[in-house]
Amino acid sequence: MKPERPGLGKPWSTEVLLDANVFLEAELAEMHGQACKQLLEKVRDGRIKAAVTDFHVDTVVIVMERYGVEWDKIGLFLASLLRYRGLRVYPLSLVSRIKATSFMRDYGLSFDDALAVQALKEISSNTIVSYDNDFDSVDWVRRRTPEDLLEEGC
Repeated sequence: MKPERPGLGKPWSTEVLLDANVFLEAELAEMHGQACKQLLEKVRDGRIKAAVTDFHVDTVVIVMERYGVEWDKIGLFLASLLRYRGLRVYPLSLVSRIKATSFMRDYGLSFDDALAVQALKEISSNTIVSYDNDFDSVDWVRRRTPEDLLEEGC
């Protein structure tokens, strides 16, 4: 085990799932962009253990493209994910996608939100970092915002 570096704080022992909106807020300099950048820096440095699904990475890219972000900036975003020491890109299978439809039915979620809930189940976590309050309808999911986590000293 590596010794703890001073000033970095302890890494989380539980993996959180990052919603696409966390990356989009940072990449598109939206209202919560600064908090998202601070949180993503902690994930990049390995101080927070997080996952994002491959589907949600694609969602970020599609939205960036719709906002007129050029291919080189999109490539830079994707390449930057490789440097995130605390991030795992979690692949979703076709079976995962099929199972997610039950969350659409049971909680009235959109497909992308249902996929996130399915991913939480598969990675054995209950915490999603998101601004989307649709997750609040799922009784076992704990939604946190980047601001929440930063205030908690993560």
